[in-house]
Amino acid sequence: MDRHEIETQLIEKAGADPAFRRRLLDDPKGAIADLLGAALPPGMTITVLEEKPGQHYLVLPPAPPAIDALPLEDLELALVGGGRTLRPMEVLCGMTNVLSSNVRTENSTRTSC
Repeated sequence: MDRHEIETQLIEKAGADPAFRRRLLDDPKGAIADLLGAALPPGMTITVLEEKPGQHYLVLPPAPPAIDALPLEDLELALVGGGRTLRPMEVLCGMTNVLSSNVRTENSTRTSC
């Protein structure tokens, strides 16, 4: 079951069973574990809120990680760190495009501008 299916089941059961609704509000992890038939991870916290008339909640997903905080792959790190790259790359020298690479292949040669 995915999260949406579990939430739908919880809402339906809480609407039909007042005792389950109370337990869900008082002990969310225990009520959900019983419904699923499996224990929830120890570090997981669950908060259940009951809306009142005129009161509404908007739940946002976690913020995405900052792009600057993501680790670079080896090739990206080499490129930004001034290292070598093993793939041929086009270099503009004056008005002429030449193929430059740190590795000699039949189709590429080292070229300096």
